[in-house]
Amino acid sequence: MNCLICGNEMQEGGLLAGGVYVGWTPLEDFQKKGLKRLTHGPLRTIGESSVFWSETLVPNAFYCKNCNKVMGIFDVTNHLEEKEE
Repeated sequence: MNCLICGNEMQEGGLLAGGVYVGWTPLEDFQKKGLKRLTHGPLRTIGESSVFWSETLVPNAFYCKNCNKVMGIFDVTNHLEEKEE
């Protein structure tokens, strides 16, 4: 995969998170501070989590040595539905 910023070849790899789920949340929830962050909206989790090993593995992450950036396209593996009002 080529870097979207500089066009150089990127190194394929993955993300590894220890002890927590990796997920996406809307910007307004992401920017909350302190305990308010615990009241985030729907979390779209990515990767496969293992409670036994206390880690989450997320494949398809690419690193650009030139830009020092990580990019990827990740499948949502689980999501919490938004509450209907």
